[in-house]
Amino acid sequence: MTQPAPQPPLPAGFTPLAPGDPLAIGPFAVVGRIGAGGMGAVYGALDPSGGHVAVKVIHPKYAGDPAYRAQFAREAELLSRVDAECAPAFLGADPAAPQPWLATSFVTGRTLRRHVAAAGVLAGAELTAFAAGTAEALAAVHAAGITHRDVKPANIILSPEGPRVLDFGIARATDDTGEEQGLYGTPGWVAPERLDGRPATPAVDVFAWGGLVVYAATGHGPFGTGDSGTLLARTRAGRPDTEGVPEELRPLVAAALSAEPADRPTAAEALAALLDLAAAGAPGDPRGRLRALLAAAWHGFEGGRGAGPWIAAASLLSLSSAVAGGAGGAAGGLAAGGAAGG
Repeated sequence: MTQPAPQPPLPAGFTPLAPGDPLAIGPFAVVGRIGAGGMGAVYGALDPSGGHVAVKVIHPKYAGDPAYRAQFAREAELLSRVDAECAPAFLGADPAAPQPWLATSFVTGRTLRRHVAAAGVLAGAELTAFAAGTAEALAAVHAAGITHRDVKPANIILSPEGPRVLDFGIARATDDTGEEQGLYGTPGWVAPERLDGRPATPAVDVFAWGGLVVYAATGHGPFGTGDSGTLLARTRAGRPDTEGVPEELRPLVAAALSAEPADRPTAAEALAALLDLAAAGAPGDPRGRLRALLAAAWHGFEGGRGAGPWIAAASLLSLSSAVAGGAGGAAGGLAAGGAAGG
């Protein structure tokens, strides 16, 4: 009896598709699962040209809820506005599909949290490049009229090409004055004005960005460790710990962590200061200067998650037929940069 040919291995960090998972989502052929949460799942997929894509899909039980569907449509609309060197590219969405989906370019690599745990902290020009890249992404987000509201180490991927800011699940238009349904964010990363009930502005992202740089440089957050109550109390007290941040970065980081939003720099100002500090590129082109800094300083970051050949179970030859036929029956999916886990 002829034995079936062995299937190619899944990319690193992927898990096999479960029964009922889609084989195609919109124009994308699904390869494997990246992760799943309470509201949906994120899949690794191939576009018609073989490009690597992350697709996020809402669970069917939530797809029938108009409120969840509307929230998902807002997320897709906000993400479509962002054009940044250090954020994943938006590739499309269908909030009206039976299972709403959105897709972005897939970002390979480890999260900041996992990198620090496995390989240690960042230092020197590498740390400056990290700070500049994440500031650039937030500056682009803010220029698009968006506040991210969930900047933290688990939402930053250190890809081989540079840091990437992911996960716009609780992002909100900066000019959205509608009532919020509670306080969102992670203790230790939520700005103090939010704890006082004041609205989220781009300054809350800058506050969290300051914490990111502390974490990248020291391995701990700006308010240490502890339970939620302890972290929130330290945040209210307004005494972040920046010990261990290099002297040349500490004034900028301390300003970003100021208790009062008005005392913080904007993300664009932080980016400009860092590019000047690094003497990167020619003045007048922040994105080009950032590319020069990353080219000079960002080396040795492995792909990790998502590494390996991306070949659908039936091989690449089945891609066009799977997409054309909608194999698996899922007419929807959502991809938010492929972020999954910490």
